[in-house]
Amino acid sequence: MTSETSETKPEETPRKFRGKIVYSFLLVLVTVGLLPLGAVAYKLIDISRESLVTSQQEVQLQIATSMARQLDASVRAVQAEMARVAEGIDVVSRTTGLSAEARRAATRQQLDGGLGSRILLVRFSPRSGRSLEARQERFPVLPEVEEKIRDGLRLAGGEGGNVSEPVPVDTPEGQRALLVVTVPVGPRGGEGALTGVVDFSVLWEALAGGRRAAYTLYALDARGRMFAAQDDQGILQRSNYEAFGVVQTFRSAQGHSAVTTEFTLETGESIEEYLASFDTTEQGWGIFVQLRKAQAYAAVNQMIRTTLFWAGLAMMLALVLAYVLAATVTRPIKALAAGTHAFARGDLEHKVAVGSRNELGELAETFNSMARQLQDYIQRLKNAARLNNELFMGTIKALAEAIDEKDPYTRGHSDRVNRYAVLLARQMGLSSKLIREIYISSLFHDIGKIGIEDKILQKPAALTDQEFAIMKHHPEKGAQMLSPIKAMRDIIPGIRFHHERWDGSGYPLALKGEAIPLAARIVAVADAFDAMTTNRPYQKAMTFERAIARLRELSGRAYDRKVVEGLADAFRAGALQEPPATVVEVE
Repeated sequence: MTSETSETKPEETPRKFRGKIVYSFLLVLVTVGLLPLGAVAYKLIDISRESLVTSQQEVQLQIATSMARQLDASVRAVQAEMARVAEGIDVVSRTTGLSAEARRAATRQQLDGGLGSRILLVRFSPRSGRSLEARQERFPVLPEVEEKIRDGLRLAGGEGGNVSEPVPVDTPEGQRALLVVTVPVGPRGGEGALTGVVDFSVLWEALAGGRRAAYTLYALDARGRMFAAQDDQGILQRSNYEAFGVVQTFRSAQGHSAVTTEFTLETGESIEEYLASFDTTEQGWGIFVQLRKAQAYAAVNQMIRTTLFWAGLAMMLALVLAYVLAATVTRPIKALAAGTHAFARGDLEHKVAVGSRNELGELAETFNSMARQLQDYIQRLKNAARLNNELFMGTIKALAEAIDEKDPYTRGHSDRVNRYAVLLARQMGLSSKLIREIYISSLFHDIGKIGIEDKILQKPAALTDQEFAIMKHHPEKGAQMLSPIKAMRDIIPGIRFHHERWDGSGYPLALKGEAIPLAARIVAVADAFDAMTTNRPYQKAMTFERAIARLRELSGRAYDRKVVEGLADAFRAGALQEPPATVVEVE
């Protein structure tokens, strides 16, 4: 059966979240140690990155500059070859005693000697007379080349000669770029001019053939037109080189310049970033070296990854060591905190084991000493409380027996009512506090009879109306007797109201139903049950089963139905047996 009343417990204060002290130590160590390390690592990465980026840019510009200077040297070498041929022709022209036919044969011999792997055509144009030339067998006559030759002849006066812009042409071997180099023959070109057509692909192969395939190499003339390229990745085929940022920079320079720059290129659906460098030749041509940024800065990225890896590894190691150190420092504090919590739970046997020889170890030893003193003190308090409780309960029993001694017909009544009431309270699942109150109030329920005359209490016959009216005052008398005692205030309701009836026809206040305290309702049932099951001058004792049946008949009028059912349950469970046992002890 469930309880109507439960013990009231004090509300517990919600426990606030408390961070662990090891985290505070760890935060301090991280702040003092790891943050500076991280800042230094970040700064070193930044400095190294700038240094490597600058170095890569310088290397790429050096490649472009080297190619431009090599191209200048190659063009000068061709000019030198042409000058030697021109000098030979001048010697032939100034040699006396030669017939015209012999002179032409000697000149043709000089021209044939000027042909080579890179010179496809050599032509001597005298001031008067017909021109003579030597030509590679497969090199055709091309109009655009003839135009450049004519332009070279116009500009070949003086000592310097002339080098034309590269001329893209279609040949049986494929598209190639040609240069027209013109040098004067004789002082100030007095004998004429010598023109050579140079295969630029030979010069370009010597420049770009040994370069890494990762680079995109190309050459533009002074007007920004491409005439040579090495593009293994097909970048120039997939995009318009005129949109390259580096090409636009070259065109806007309009003169000798050497630049390294970055630009973004959209190729189809992708966007790629490039690092490009160029330098200009003596003729104003631009030699370009271009590479994807991801490839150009691969060493930079690898450096960053390596630095981050080792820095992260160092930070993780430092973090682990910091945690171990913090845990070592905070372990004694945690032990002290655990000891405090154990004390708060009532575990007075708990000891704090701290092996440190510092202040924390001294604090732990002081804590254990305090714990031992508190344990001794609490044990003395417990012994005193137990002695007081024994004295108190002994006094109660003595008073109860004194009350019963006044009425020889009800001797042992208080002990039996006490037993029935406590069994009933336990059957109903009441709290230990309420069971204790019922225990005392059931022993004291008739204490008010001390103030009733013996002739009424000991009368063997039924009481008169006047005598019964006097008897009805004993609950109030008992409450008045105990009211000055502060510790008995919770006991008084069970004593004062144990003759109230469920339907309100009882006394002293005619309380009704739930208004009657639960302790009083239980004592009332236990009192009635004992009266029914013991012999009195005016009635014969009933059996327990018959008495319970009678109480059920009176349920809802005189007694609480739930309390009566609790007594019936106790009887069925075997807790209530005949004859009644001795009084039940309650702590």
